[in-house]
Amino acid sequence: MPVHDPATLAMATTAAGYLATITAIAITALVAPTPARRREARTLLTILLGRRP
Repeated sequence: MPVHDPATLAMATTAAGYLATITAIAITALVAPTPARRREARTLLTILLGRRP
């Protein structure tokens, strides 16, 4: 079923981009080579998810 509504397409694209960003940061927080990078990734992930550190 194709979507013809531009607002729905824009919202779906934004949601997919946000999900991809969160996923990339979460992976970085797990596998970063240095503790400082892991800590920064976790801090950014906390900010993007709207949680308190």
